[in-house]
Amino acid sequence: MRSDLLDFLLGYERTDEKFESSTVKATERRFSARMLGGMGSTFAKKLLKSPFSIFVKGLARALASAEVCSYGAILLSFGAFTVLFDLMGYYFRVFESFPFTSLAVGVVFALISVPMLFVKQSLTSFLQSHALTDVFFFDILCLRRLRDEDTVRKAFPVAASIIIGAVLAVIGFLTSLPILFIILGALLFTTLSLSSPEFSLMVTLLVLPVIPLFGHTGLVLSCLIGVCAVSFFTKVAIGKRLYHFEQYDAILALFILFVLLSGIFNKGISSFLGALVIALLSLSYVITSNIIVNRRLADNAINLIVFSSIPTAVYGIIKYTVSSVNEAWLDPAFSTPRADATFGNPNIYAVYLLVTIVFSAIFALDKTRRKLIGFYLTSLVLNLTALVLTWTRGAWLALIIAALAFVIIRSRRTPKLLLLPVLSIPLLLLILPGSVIERLASVLNFEDTSIVSRLSIWRSSLTMLGDNLFSGIGIGWEAFADEFSKYAEDSVSAPHSHNLYLEIGIEVGIFALILFIFLLVIRVRHRATYAKYVRNSSVDFLCTMSGTALFALLAFGMTDYVWYSLAMYVLFWTVFGIGSATLRISRTEFDEAKLERASDHTDYAADISITVSCDE
Repeated sequence: MRSDLLDFLLGYERTDEKFESSTVKATERRFSARMLGGMGSTFAKKLLKSPFSIFVKGLARALASAEVCSYGAILLSFGAFTVLFDLMGYYFRVFESFPFTSLAVGVVFALISVPMLFVKQSLTSFLQSHALTDVFFFDILCLRRLRDEDTVRKAFPVAASIIIGAVLAVIGFLTSLPILFIILGALLFTTLSLSSPEFSLMVTLLVLPVIPLFGHTGLVLSCLIGVCAVSFFTKVAIGKRLYHFEQYDAILALFILFVLLSGIFNKGISSFLGALVIALLSLSYVITSNIIVNRRLADNAINLIVFSSIPTAVYGIIKYTVSSVNEAWLDPAFSTPRADATFGNPNIYAVYLLVTIVFSAIFALDKTRRKLIGFYLTSLVLNLTALVLTWTRGAWLALIIAALAFVIIRSRRTPKLLLLPVLSIPLLLLILPGSVIERLASVLNFEDTSIVSRLSIWRSSLTMLGDNLFSGIGIGWEAFADEFSKYAEDSVSAPHSHNLYLEIGIEVGIFALILFIFLLVIRVRHRATYAKYVRNSSVDFLCTMSGTALFALLAFGMTDYVWYSLAMYVLFWTVFGIGSATLRISRTEFDEAKLERASDHTDYAADISITVSCDE
């Protein structure tokens, strides 16, 4: 007889005796999960009545209820005073040069405010009354909808609006307008996120490719994920969301424990801070897998990733065409520039592109999304072009392998369908530019400088792993670079081992690597166990897509360290979380269908997974 712990780790769950004896009993053991929601009425009441909770709710309601004309008056005051302060600053020689940018910002805000002055609706009612803003803010970004009776229209006194605008202009003048906008944006994001954790997740996915542009990627992502986590677990505590504790959570928690231990005992404060950031960002898996409770939320998350990839790809292609050769990413025998878009590194950008290409391609194949096929094909073409321009051979190979994996997963006639990509190879050889074919063929050239360098790094990294097998060397590129210098062949330098699995073992130790591989094995088992549920569910393509994207990242991880960017670390666990969520949704739909067919046994409905709407 299996122990409860072994059953849990292997993915089994014993069902309730009443449920077993009913006509809707499960024909096999289910993938194990424990649901948590609410921590007792006394605790929930105290949390809801806390001063902080009351303040956040009051602020959110005030922002939602204020009339648009009041916001217009604030913007007009801000714009006018910004222009006034800038002109006075230039006149009294506070500025060394004429402040064109801040003056333009002030004028733009003043002009925007004019039509707003004539709108007497509350902000929420105004946004909900227009189809475009209603869909974007409430359907896609998942802001909580408010009924008319919940929002009593309130207009700020004109004097108060003028004072608020003037104060904001003073702050912008004394600091800078970018700092002012960052502060206001952070306050607004936090307020809205505490009301809806779904909103913070969607915004994070939308801005993910932009974050590396501004530096301090770890700090920004930690704030975004931290606010989302606080909001979600607060909702869980008061019973408005459910937390599904699965095997992944237990193993990921152990993995994070080893990361923290490695950060504490190796390489000082920088390694420890890096470990803390990794631990916090790992919550992106927990948040994603639990917030996505239905197909609509899964669609939103994936569509936002695809949408944000389009301007990123356009920027990357334009930057590629006008930039000179970047020596940092140049092979001696390959003098072509490489696209890096907003990421500053073509290999990191290739990680992002693998996910967006898989998402775009598979959604384009979904018959239920024909209305948006132009959107997905546009994204697919732009991202494929950008991937070619990164000249990252490992990513190209990973995409080819992922395409084959998709064919195998989707087809019951695998041998026949596998002939399609094989027969298409000659056609691709005719279509693709000669430089692309030459670059791809160079993978087999062991005299290629990049291949030689990687082989040298891998040999040195394996030696490092053997010497630090259990404790690891610490977290971060500084720890790796410092230790690698002792093992490098021919004075080769490297910020990482160019291999995901090697890097995990080197930085955190062999036990963490075993846990990570165990996590992947459980996912394969989970997917195989739930295959029949997925096949007949509304999230069939979503589940296959997340698995294919994850497979592409893991394949690319054989030739590069796909977690080198913290933004890509978040993306990896987001994709993993979407996979967990869609598998759970498929099982929930199966259970609900069973209950509908056995309506005379509704007494046992409590044994079925509960779906919580994001509007609660």
